[in-house]
Formats: sequence, structure tokens, C-alpha cells
Amino acid sequence: MTRICKRLSFVFTIAIGLVHAGCGGPQQTGQTAFPLLRDDPASTPLPNRVVSHPTSRSLPHSAISGRPLLYLGDSGGSDVDIYPLTGPNQKQIGSITSGIVYPWGLSLAADGSVYVADASNGTVTVYPYGSSSPSMTYSKGLHQPLYALADSAGHVYVGDREPAAHNKGFIVEYGAGANFPIKKVRLGSEEDGMAFDANGNLYVAYRKTAYNSSIAKFGPGLTNKRLLGMTINQPQGLVVDSSGNIVVVESASDDIKVFPPGTTTPSVTLNLSTAYRRSLAQLAMQNSETTLWVSTEGGEVLSMPYPLTASTKAAEYEQGKVFSNGIAVTH
Repeated sequence: MTRICKRLSFVFTIAIGLVHAGCGGPQQTGQTAFPLLRDDPASTPLPNRVVSHPTSRSLPHSAISGRPLLYLGDSGGSDVDIYPLTGPNQKQIGSITSGIVYPWGLSLAADGSVYVADASNGTVTVYPYGSSSPSMTYSKGLHQPLYALADSAGHVYVGDREPAAHNKGFIVEYGAGANFPIKKVRLGSEEDGMAFDANGNLYVAYRKTAYNSSIAKFGPGLTNKRLLGMTINQPQGLVVDSSGNIVVVESASDDIKVFPPGTTTPSVTLNLSTAYRRSLAQLAMQNSETTLWVSTEGGEVLSMPYPLTASTKAAEYEQGKVFSNGIAVTH
């Protein structure tokens, strides 16, 4: 998204200190500029050259036992911030910094583990519920991982983007607990949102160019690839509800769109371009499907009742740090 390219450059140059590709050029067809990638880092344990951070603040067991949580990626601060999911404007109760440089997409597995796709570090790190130390790192074959999801069998699917000069996007599949890709599928120039439906099918929002983007559907194990045909201008966050409705962020216009099963025209388009700091990013929803959360690249978390209608109003739920993208909530 070109409108935040200068801000991203500042974040990378000043806050992280990594050299990165400039605005414009091939990256205009995907995310804004990322830092130049190093060679693939080592597998578990975490690579020694990860930049140092302040010590993570683990959550006391009494604070997290059975407690719903909200996770928000803080790319400017190189950490994931943790809040209680008990109402708006709660005080931060913990953070994860170990193994994180530039968190992009976040997701939660069924066991409550947090998966963090790090676009700068070239890794996906896994943190058990309540832990600030990674139990697993996926890195082999990755360049700029943007999102990661684990299925019910423990296989991990990563949306990966090669450096801007190559302009290639892939879905990379790993076996349970193994840092070695077992399958890799090319899909556009990058992948920007991933979700499973109730039957275990994988949906991936992908980009070819800024105006030629859509959603692909895969069966288990990246089988039966199907391009769904809707046109989305720079898709970002993605969820699929229990009825099969696809909810996706169109980041170019700050819209949230709902596509009923089998359709290519949205039944609902909710525009949030006049609210808050805009630049909508990732979506999150609990199993109850009564509330939808969306992060903004300005650091806010917005919430709204679900299902969405054209008149749905978003409210500020949490105020994060300067630059955020990934969001996840416990089920």
C-alpha cells in the first residue's frame, strides 16, 4: 500500500535498522517495501543472529488460566502485545519478543498456540498458550512469510513472498513439528490472508497486481486448487465463517467485504475509510462468531458485531503501538 510506504521506510530504518527496498517498483503490486532478506536462517533453535530485545514479559499462570486473550503484532517495537479479551481499552498484560523482528500475520491453533509470521526474520515461530518462548521455528525455504496457519493434523501452511525483484508468492506446507517443506504451490505475487473453513479447506487471499487480486481455495494438503474469481483490490485479512461466508479486507479502499458461498459479488461492503487511522489489516473472530475484530496499521483494534450489515458501526476496542498488522484472539 503505497500511502504508508514512507512510514514503513522510517520504521525499518530507524526502529529496526535494516536496509530495505525503496517505494515503488515491483512491490507496488504487493505489500509495501520489506527489508532486504538475508539467507535462510537456521532451523530450531532460533538463529543466533536475531536482534536482541528486552526480556519478554511472561504472563502469570493465574492471569491467563482460562482467560480469553487478544494478541496484537507491534512491528515498530518488534514484539507481540497481549491484552485480556474482556472488553475495550484493557491494560496490556504481557508481551512476546523472543525470536521476533518484524511480526506480520498472527494466528492461533486449536490448542491456543500463537503462530507469528516474521516478514523480516524469514521465520514462523510458535508460542504455546501463556508462554513467551518459542517451542518451534519454521524457516527452511521461507523468504518473507506473511501469514501462517496450522490445521487439525498439525501441518503448517505459510504464505510466503520472495524478494520484490522476483515478485513471486507461494504457499509452503510443513509436516507437524518438522522444519522441512513438504509441498510448495505458486500463487500470484504474494499471499496476504489465510483462513480455514469448517471442512478444513484452506482459503488464501493473493495478489497478482494491485487491481488483479482474488482468493484461492485448496483442499487438505494443498490439493484441488480453485480460483474463486472475485476481484479484490489489495486483499489483506481473511476469515471464513461457519456458514462459508468469506470476509476479507480490501486494504486499498479500507473496505471489509462479505462474499456468500459460491459468489463473486459481495453481499456486504463496509467502508471504514473515514474512521480512525484507517489502513485496515488483519481480521480475527472467535468461534462464537458474534464479534469481528480488525487491526489497523495505525495501531488500533476495531470491533464490530457480526454478522456484518452495510450499517454496522465499528468501535475502537484497543489502542496498540505505532505500527501494527497481525491480530489474533483466543477461541
